[in-house]
Amino acid sequence: MRAYCNQCQYPEITCICDDITEVRSPVDVIIIQHRKEHSHAKNTARLVSMVLENARVVFVDDEHAMTALTQQYHAKNAALIYPHADSTPIESTPRERATALEALILIDGSWKQAYGMVKSFPWLETLQMFHFEKAPKSNYRIRHTSVENALSTLEATAYSLHKLYDMDVNNLYIAQEAMQRNFKSPSAHHRQ
Repeated sequence: MRAYCNQCQYPEITCICDDITEVRSPVDVIIIQHRKEHSHAKNTARLVSMVLENARVVFVDDEHAMTALTQQYHAKNAALIYPHADSTPIESTPRERATALEALILIDGSWKQAYGMVKSFPWLETLQMFHFEKAPKSNYRIRHTSVENALSTLEATAYSLHKLYDMDVNNLYIAQEAMQRNFKSPSAHHRQ
């Protein structure tokens, strides 16, 4: 049986603890995760919660946690990072609008899963929403997608925090790079 690190939960031979440096972000980061992403070894939402002290992953199937989110976050104090007909470009969001927020909420799943989760929880569409106009090229190589300009959840989180708060997000990118460096998978599964 494979031995796992008690701290990062990766197999001991691919432990990334030495590459994790915790920091606090200017707002809480809530990642609502699809059930199929939870146990996925290439899951970057878990990395976000290891690096950001005030980040957490909420499983979409956890009714209690989802209900608690609806009671805690609303249009005045939270924003959803999601491309929607009513979303505005994150790159042109005024600083005062960002500083009024208490939380950024991201969806972790494929585009189809994300769409389904947003439609299943209508309160998400009542939040302020931001999308990316000029997102950077992804460096997430170990999982491929047919969606052009797609970012990992970690990269979307980092880009959001950097654009809205000018936060130094290097610790997030270091964690993702460590996971990729240590991950063992066939090269056919990697992005080209």
